[in-house]
Amino acid sequence: MDKIKDIFNMVVDSPNMVNSKLPWNSWNSCIEESENSIAGWIGKIFSIGAFLFLLGILYATLNPLWNGGFDGNDAMGIIGMLIGMLLWTYAAFPISKIVSNVGDNIGSSKSGIIHLIFLDLPVSIIKVAGYVLAMVGLFAAIGATLSFVTTLNIGGGLANMTAGLVEMASMGTTALFGMLSDSPAYAIADAMDAVLNPDLSMLGYGGDAWTIAGAMGVFAAFIGVLLTLINLYINIVIYKFFFGLVSTLVNWIKGPYLPFKSL
Repeated sequence: MDKIKDIFNMVVDSPNMVNSKLPWNSWNSCIEESENSIAGWIGKIFSIGAFLFLLGILYATLNPLWNGGFDGNDAMGIIGMLIGMLLWTYAAFPISKIVSNVGDNIGSSKSGIIHLIFLDLPVSIIKVAGYVLAMVGLFAAIGATLSFVTTLNIGGGLANMTAGLVEMASMGTTALFGMLSDSPAYAIADAMDAVLNPDLSMLGYGGDAWTIAGAMGVFAAFIGVLLTLINLYINIVIYKFFFGLVSTLVNWIKGPYLPFKSL
């Protein structure tokens, strides 16, 4: 009987025995310890996204080289487009580095799952979107300055690639202004939204070179960068405020008390 029992145990345990002898087998620990690796995985996703974003910027910038973007342009127009391509090729690397840096920060997070998913990750997304918009706006302002000084129409820009970043960078204020829109303060909300979300798709001031209007356009481009950063930091503060408010409400539901309980 004992012999049969030993044979039965050996047969039943054979998958574990074979599994332990498989080469390069760390799949079980990889899956079972995945909860502690979520932050690292999110960081890796950001790193991969940074690389793909870099390739996308370079492709969008250099696309005129093989798609006939120079056809029909005179010598001055071609020079302006070439300078624009050099400007945005240079810009591609610090812009993509922003995404990589934020990914490294969230990858090293030691927060719990709830804190990581509902606070660290959204704040990181707001930061990435805001920093990228600010960097794009800065290089757009530099391009506007070059256009103003040289009278060339500096080509390029990343309007198509940054179209969805404004909404991502404004999650906090969007929620706040959405609440205010149903209150008597809706006019203030609309005005603040217009001020804190400027249009940064301004590049190419060749026609206004050395004019008051052109100078004001260049000045507005740099002011737009500052407003983008202000909007970023305001959104981070507002989102953290809402998260703290919800956390306090959840804790109160778990253990309700009256404000004067300690009196």
